[in-house]
Amino acid sequence: MSKIARFSRIGGPDVIELNEEELASPKNNEVLVDVKAAGLNRAEYLYMQGLYLVEPKLPSRVGVEGSGVIEAVGPNVTNFKVGQEVSITPNMSPAEYGVIGEKAIIPVQALAPKSPDISFEEAAAIWMAFPTAYGGLVEVGGLKQNKEQHVVISAASSSVGIPAIQIAKNHGAKVIATSRDFSKKDSLLDAGADHVIATGEEDFAARIMEITEGNGFDIAFDPIGGPFLETLADGAAVEATIVVYGALAMSDTPFPLFPAIGKGLRVCGFHLVYNLFDHVDRTERAMAHLGENLANGTYKPVIDRVFPLSQVTQAYEHMAAGQQIGKIIVSGS
Repeated sequence: MSKIARFSRIGGPDVIELNEEELASPKNNEVLVDVKAAGLNRAEYLYMQGLYLVEPKLPSRVGVEGSGVIEAVGPNVTNFKVGQEVSITPNMSPAEYGVIGEKAIIPVQALAPKSPDISFEEAAAIWMAFPTAYGGLVEVGGLKQNKEQHVVISAASSSVGIPAIQIAKNHGAKVIATSRDFSKKDSLLDAGADHVIATGEEDFAARIMEITEGNGFDIAFDPIGGPFLETLADGAAVEATIVVYGALAMSDTPFPLFPAIGKGLRVCGFHLVYNLFDHVDRTERAMAHLGENLANGTYKPVIDRVFPLSQVTQAYEHMAAGQQIGKIIVSGS
């Protein structure tokens, strides 16, 4: 029997329960993983509330990212073996699979070999955040190497925001990080941001024009949406790109029609699976770039806090409070 995190009704973190269950054997192209760590993401926080792109099948498991050791393999699994240490990537449906718990059945397409040079906690903090940041900035946003683009990263202290800072800086961009207030300014500057704008205390567009000498930013990478999209449009350069990959505002998102027309803006969404993992060529580019820079230490996951499995509810409440710097991890036991 293993402790497994599930929810049987729609709601916030309080709907999660830890149940003792006997997992079935892995099926075709699946493996059974002894989970050592799981990374938390806003996507499953929305999923629990019935607000995500995929509707929950109750009772549902929770979590789509982690790390562990393969305990059993199903039929037709040839590229992974029992005893192998692996990372679990989000390349799976949350309605069919879940990671948080002591054990998990995982499809092979969601597995990546774990480097022996990193901890299980670090291995559980990579494959949602870094591919999302790379895919959103480079594949969709148009980030180029050594073009000195001005890049705005909204909610920059998040688990995706910190990798986005690292990736943008590695491409030679000038990074403008945003936060609601100045409490995280030093942390964001330490993470590599060139400038920090406190959107609750400063005039965003005025500060952007000051920083960019009146030109505006070239790329914005935003998980907030809502009315903030209009604020971003006011600070955008001519033919800038705004990539929206989340909905932290949890409100209607009015389209900034006149700034979009007047500046020729490109406003687009980004989803990790649909815009990256579903495309072999993009995935290969992302994995090659990220693998090289994670191996040489240019990119490094930042862990905010590690919670024991028994405190999974508190871990999601910590995420909901929005005070983290980097990734929140739940252990597998």
